Amino acid sequence: MAQYKQAEDRINSDTFDFELEKQDGDSKGVVDMAKYKQPEETVSAETSAFEQVMSQMNIADRGAFDNQFAQLWQEAGDENELLSVLMCEIDFFKAYNDNYGHQGASFMLLVVGLALKNTCEKYGCFLARYKNEEFAILMKGGNEQKALEVAESLRQAVESSRTEHKYSSVSKVVTLSIGISSIYPTSMKMLMREADSALYDAKASGRNQVCGNFSQKNENSVSQTTLATEQNIQTQEKPTVNTEASDFKQIMSDMNIADRSSFHHNFVKLWQESTDEQELLSMLMCEVDFFQAYIDNYSERASEDILLIVACALQKIGEKFGCFVSHVEGEKFIILIKGGNATNALRVADVLHRSVAESATEHKYSEASDVVTVSIGLSSLFPSDINSKKMLMVEANTALHAATTSGRNQISVH
Repeated sequence: MAQYKQAEDRINSDTFDFELEKQDGDSKGVVDMAKYKQPEETVSAETSAFEQVMSQMNIADRGAFDNQFAQLWQEAGDENELLSVLMCEIDFFKAYNDNYGHQGASFMLLVVGLALKNTCEKYGCFLARYKNEEFAILMKGGNEQKALEVAESLRQAVESSRTEHKYSSVSKVVTLSIGISSIYPTSMKMLMREADSALYDAKASGRNQVCGNFSQKNENSVSQTTLATEQNIQTQEKPTVNTEASDFKQIMSDMNIADRSSFHHNFVKLWQESTDEQELLSMLMCEVDFFQAYIDNYSERASEDILLIVACALQKIGEKFGCFVSHVEGEKFIILIKGGNATNALRVADVLHRSVAESATEHKYSEASDVVTVSIGLSSLFPSDINSKKMLMVEANTALHAATTSGRNQISVH
């Protein structure tokens, strides 16, 4: 704590400074879900059992999807083949969860997963549960019409499961909205952005339908194709997407990575909750090692992809441990952990640190490793009249400075 006073003296306002050291139809055959609405179980036990069943059904998780995406992207690029991403979202899932309960919703997800799995096996596609009520499907080869055929088969398979959903505005059974993006690989970020945009179009157009964004080979235009429930196909011109900084921020937002302003709001909120509940609050400051060297040698655009990869790794672990993840500026992220103890916070930091390294993203110009790594500074305290928010920021920043000046690619605690 000896370094605190010196750093605290440099803070002259109440704002948080990130530069401290400059570092209705027929219901016949509908599956009745009421009997599955039972008292809630503990989240950890239920999540573990649910994930185990998903694994036994050979439905991949987010991590496996990211790995397969990278592999198929490379293969499609090498073989000059089309790569399609189908983003599937269960319609009105929150209403389902609110009315049928957590256990009923988990069972419904398994039913939907099985329907999607059987269809994906038929067409040779890769299926993963992307997050919450979303599934993602990868399809290499074929053409746009084939992707539409697969998407419509997926939509029909889920609807044909006849799983009751009394609280849906589009049907009395569970249905699916699907967004498609197909591209000859040039930018992984663009493909994910387009698929998400198509999913938005499907929901905005009434749900229970398929919408797609398709880029034509050797052309600059992108056409949008919508396959409605009645299977009428309509095509219209759509401008080429310009993936600039605004898209980067949008993708971060879609990944539930908070920005700087959201960090301030949630920091104050978690501080107050920790004060009221007399719980420990921990802050992890994470910095991508030798990020400027990466920009200088791999380009600014490539550096955004690296930040997205790191953000994805951090968010996956954050969701697992119930942390709040923010991208506050440049190569810097901040993770807040409420509750637990200092040992638990250190464990989270270690898992985060290893997760980024295990993404095995090349960085030839790092002096710490041949892959992208992060340095992490950790500080924990019990909020009180004596311990301020600024103190926690300063301590975490001091710890990060110790990690970066000691060789990087490590965790420091202060």
